[in-house]
Amino acid sequence: MGRLKASWAEGHVLSERVSEELPDWLYGVVPRSAAHDRVVRHGAGGGGPVGVNWARTLTRWRRRGHADGSLIWRQKPYGPGRLVFLWDVSGSMSDYVGWFFPWLYRVREERPLTHVFAFGTTLTDLTPYMTLDYPDAVRMLSGQSNLWGGGTAIGQVLFGWHNGVGRSLIGSGSTVVVISDGWDVGEPEQLERSLHVIAQRAKELIWINPLMATHDFEPRTRALKVALQYVAEMTSGATTTDLRRLCWRLGLTA
Repeated sequence: MGRLKASWAEGHVLSERVSEELPDWLYGVVPRSAAHDRVVRHGAGGGGPVGVNWARTLTRWRRRGHADGSLIWRQKPYGPGRLVFLWDVSGSMSDYVGWFFPWLYRVREERPLTHVFAFGTTLTDLTPYMTLDYPDAVRMLSGQSNLWGGGTAIGQVLFGWHNGVGRSLIGSGSTVVVISDGWDVGEPEQLERSLHVIAQRAKELIWINPLMATHDFEPRTRALKVALQYVAEMTSGATTTDLRRLCWRLGLTA
C-alpha cells in the first residue's frame, strides 16, 4: 500500500496517491479464538480479572459456623473490553499516517468496541469513518484538510478528551492506546495530570512511538519522560512484527 502521507503544514489534504487497498497481511487480523480466552475458576491463575465473592463466602462461613479458607471466587471470562486509540496526526507524525491508518481500521473492524480519535492541537473522532468500507474511509478522510499536520498539544487534548467524551469510554475493563512521538508544545504538568487520571481509570495505558525504532533512541522529550511514569508499555509499533504483537495484546491475532 502507498503511504497515506500528510503534509507537514496544516491545511493540506492527504496525498492523492493513497492506495484504497489494505495491505494483505492485515486481512489476517482476526479475534483470538475461544481456545485462548480461558475462564478463571476458583481463583486459578491466568485469564481475566478475578476476585472473592464475599457475599457468598460469608454465607458459607455462617452455615459452617466458622471462617475457613474455603473461598468462593467470582468467575469472569478473559476477553477484550473497550479499546480507545488517541492518535497524533500532527506534522511530526505525518510520515506515519499511512502506516497506522490501515492497522487502526482493521483493529476497529474486528473489535467493534473500538474508538479512534485523531489529534494535533484539537481532537477529531474518526470512529464514524472507520465504519465505512475502507476505500470510502480513505476518500472521506482525504478531504479533511484541517486534520492532518500542524502542531501538537498532547496534554491539552487528553485533558479535554477525558473531561468530555472520554469519561464514558474508559473504565476498569478498557485499554487506552496513545500513538505519538511525544513532540509537544503544551505544558508537561497538564499532560501528567491527564495521564495520571487515565492510567487510574483504565485497565492499562499503552504508548506507541514509532521513533523508538530509530538508532540510539532515547525518550528525551518532556512528554515521553512523563508518559513513562504511567504507561504499562511503550513500544515503536513501526514494523509488522510490532503490530502483530500489539494485536495479540489487544485480543486479536494476525
